[in-house]
Amino acid sequence: MPMLYCPPLSYMALLNATGDICIEAHENYIKSTYRNRCEILGSNGPIDLSIPLVGGRDHHQSYKDARIAYDFDWQHRHQMSIISCYGSAPFFEHYMPYLEPFFEKKTLSLFDLNRQILELLIRLMKVDVKVNYSDSFEKNPVDRVDLRNAFKPGKDIGSIVVGQNKCMVKNVPYMRVFEAVDVSAGLSCLDLLFNEGPASKTILKQMITEF
Repeated sequence: MPMLYCPPLSYMALLNATGDICIEAHENYIKSTYRNRCEILGSNGPIDLSIPLVGGRDHHQSYKDARIAYDFDWQHRHQMSIISCYGSAPFFEHYMPYLEPFFEKKTLSLFDLNRQILELLIRLMKVDVKVNYSDSFEKNPVDRVDLRNAFKPGKDIGSIVVGQNKCMVKNVPYMRVFEAVDVSAGLSCLDLLFNEGPASKTILKQMITEF
């Protein structure tokens, strides 16, 4: 699995379904992905939040070496956008304090920021998963399902093979602040957390159908 910023719902659903994953820790940074961006849901549709990097998006380097730029106050923009979208959500006041430190401290590495947020989300959503990290980069992993490039903006994952089973990742309806708006395939799991709170894990489980 890749390391993503406030990952899509499908990502968290797969984590919950597999129970044991290996996150790629030695790949090169890949631009135009969810590695430095996420989507939240506003009154007029999805809102894209992106983290600027030192050297811009086109630089070629290891993901672990990608440094976050702070010459633009993106943290304030992300925080205010989340408040605007989810301030009236049922569980916003309960969970937002856990996230606020990430909009105040300046983490140097994008990978480290995403790792810390992922560990928090796994705990808050009570996802049953053991997270491991790769020791080196393997272009074609052996005996593993390679999902490093499965999460692409605007694309559903569809069906994949996990272990001995083939499964489908599907959208599951739940109560949202802006219910009438079409939901993007890449919608961040923050949407589910703020709207459903403790029920998040149940919905993540329902998103995976084996066949």
